[in-house]
Amino acid sequence: MVAQQTLSDQQTLSDGSRLGQVEPRPYRRRLPQTLPLTLDGMFTSIARRFPMARAVQEGQHHLSYGEAETRAGQLASALVRGGVQLGDPVVVHCGDHRQAVVGQLAVLKAGGVCVPVPAASRGARLDRIIEVSGAQAVLCSTVTRPVWSYRCMSWVLDDPATWSKIAAQRPDPALPRSGHTEAAYLLVSDADCQGVGGYLTDHRAWQLALSARIRRAGSAHDGVIVHHPPVRTTTLPAMWWAFACGGTLHVPSRYDGFTCSPAPKRKAAAVFGPDEYGLLLQSPSLASHPVPPRLTVLIGGPCPRTVIDRHFEVLPRAPLWVEFAAADGTMPWTVREFSPDNPWPEHPGASRPVPGVHVQVVDPAGSPVPIGQTGEVHATGPALPYGSIRSADGACLAEDTAPVLASGRLGRWRRDGTLEFCGPASVPPAARPRDPASVPVPAARPRNP
Repeated sequence: MVAQQTLSDQQTLSDGSRLGQVEPRPYRRRLPQTLPLTLDGMFTSIARRFPMARAVQEGQHHLSYGEAETRAGQLASALVRGGVQLGDPVVVHCGDHRQAVVGQLAVLKAGGVCVPVPAASRGARLDRIIEVSGAQAVLCSTVTRPVWSYRCMSWVLDDPATWSKIAAQRPDPALPRSGHTEAAYLLVSDADCQGVGGYLTDHRAWQLALSARIRRAGSAHDGVIVHHPPVRTTTLPAMWWAFACGGTLHVPSRYDGFTCSPAPKRKAAAVFGPDEYGLLLQSPSLASHPVPPRLTVLIGGPCPRTVIDRHFEVLPRAPLWVEFAAADGTMPWTVREFSPDNPWPEHPGASRPVPGVHVQVVDPAGSPVPIGQTGEVHATGPALPYGSIRSADGACLAEDTAPVLASGRLGRWRRDGTLEFCGPASVPPAARPRDPASVPVPAARPRNP
């Protein structure tokens, strides 16, 4: 029975306390031709068509779409009954990807805002997340629960007692409560940039980023391979890319190796950060893998030429997409493809803005500089975070469109319309101009009528 199942690693077929009152806060499958409006709605549409398809393959354990959808609905109902209001932040801090997927879906269905926390986070990092987000509830695992004992109320997703209570309740008829232009994630920064403690992204931004990635890099119906713990800045876009295409998120048994167990039946894509991929390329397991990735996507800072050279030495037939993502680290600003036929174009360090992102190169005063001159790279647009939280005073700054974000990188426009990165910005973050159009408003955005 469902009540007796858990999200633990001991299950061969796996799908994956009481919540205190949370005060409202201010701030190759046939798939649909267009993506649904929300991330959880997108997942639901796949689960209804292919309930037995695998959403997550983590080592020898897996979680199906139908299983994840059922458990997320049960958990979302419990969150609403436990006091989670629209726009409330809920921390997701789980030890494995299956639990994290169910937790994220539940928060979104309940109309809350996911605050993802990597499993290894401890101490001051957690204190900062609580300070910036104001979260009073956390979805966690047995291995991560002890660090929350004195911080906020926690629900343990691999505890049978948790699911015994949840499964006994009827689903809430008001679910799902998510909305297209409402906040989906609050991504807390490791360090303040312009005084910003975190960035708010809505469902619309994620859907725009997913649609653009599918158009340029292709469908992920064969799955996406990741080598990071749950809810990392590279894991989140890889996870939603796989789910948008009805594919499987493949996770190796050990995060420091390349081999998935069992391996994907067909060629899957792989997502890494540039630094992590540079280290992985030194491993002999990558070249000897029986099913190498059909393409690799790097999300993060500018990619060194040595990493690209090494990629084509190890995987000469696999295209490489390099996506520059600053600020929250999940939403790409610019992208460049390196193919086996032409791994190094005329200007290898240049890239083009992705759809839904407007990139500017500005001087220290915030004014755009002419083509060919160097300045700091800024960006705005609907495919980027729509608001930010200032950790200094706790005020949330939000707008109808994405605020101007500073990348901390220098760049210049080339006459062919590409952007070339030149190095880190020398201007301290505190001295950079803030967006003058930003005004304090509630974090939860108005619902569409």
